[in-house]
Amino acid sequence: MAMRTQGTLIEYETTTPGTFAAIGQVISFDGPGGKATIIDTTNLQSVAKEKLPGLPDEGAFDMSVNYASDDAGQQALQAARLAQSPINIRVTFTDTSTAEFTAYCMQFKLTGKADSKVEADVSMEITGPVDFTPLTPGP
Repeated sequence: MAMRTQGTLIEYETTTPGTFAAIGQVISFDGPGGKATIIDTTNLQSVAKEKLPGLPDEGAFDMSVNYASDDAGQQALQAARLAQSPINIRVTFTDTSTAEFTAYCMQFKLTGKADSKVEADVSMEITGPVDFTPLTPGP
């Protein structure tokens, strides 16, 4: 069954391990999602290309936010980018399933135009696996 995006919560892990806090004013997100490289194992005795999957690469997690200079979540992303330190992210979908991962914030770019609002485009590179926790059905 399809689920709505409205109500999806994107959080970062605070300095207290296991404690997550919201990243405010999120407009949209893209990811997580990745793929593996292809390792060519073809040799001189092969009659066709032979391949193996390489290590999974979970790719990127991108989002757009309404810029709020006083939002602790946006401040944490900016600080992680400047420090080049990893940040733990949790996405809680509207059905209560989650995706958790560690990422490096590579970009926090402000944008604006006439008769509009200031937004920030955030780009994170995921390092390691993504832990998907499915919805646990009730009784």
